[in-house]
Amino acid sequence: MTDAASPRPESPLRDLAVPVELSPITNIEGDGFRPYHRVVATLAGAGGAPLVQPRDILRVGPCIAALGYDPAAECLVLIHQFRVAGHLATGKGELVELVAGRVEPGESAEHAAARECVEEIGVPARALTPIMAFMPSPGVTDEYVTLYLALIDSAALPREAGEPGEAEYTRPFTVPVDEALALLDVPPPGPFINVFVRTALQWVALNRAKMAAFAAENR
Repeated sequence: MTDAASPRPESPLRDLAVPVELSPITNIEGDGFRPYHRVVATLAGAGGAPLVQPRDILRVGPCIAALGYDPAAECLVLIHQFRVAGHLATGKGELVELVAGRVEPGESAEHAAARECVEEIGVPARALTPIMAFMPSPGVTDEYVTLYLALIDSAALPREAGEPGEAEYTRPFTVPVDEALALLDVPPPGPFINVFVRTALQWVALNRAKMAAFAAENR
């Protein structure tokens, strides 16, 4: 029998800090949408032998995403938005997405989430709470995302939104919570491909009670 007061054994299911030597970071030529840098990492590999990894990294940095939720209508608020990479990969470029964006210098993640809700769905969040953090593709970018649950009045959604100054065009829409969760079981490739959406829906599937409690606290 385990003593409840004893510390929990340390699990291998965790990220680790390891000694690593980084070369000076160089900018790959061009003035693109995001900075693109090159760096060489040297660290211990098999048997302690030096492992040298030249890598090119798309620099994105801290970002937010927000899953809109209307508890009165029991629906989720999502957007359609065109992505060139999605178009090149699947031929279906107008992706189902969460509200998302970068955290600007000097801005808190929560402020960024509130700002992006107004910009991308045209409606302010009544309340926000962080539910997880993740890196969607750490092999190629330093993008680090804090995901929020955002309480939204879906009756106020416009048909179109987006920040014109950023050449952004979004189309907000709603979907019943149960209908959205049912789509997680559709065999690949499924009706939508965005990992932000899938991650958020999987959280919802496991945390309906937490969602209801948050909504009740912020009526």
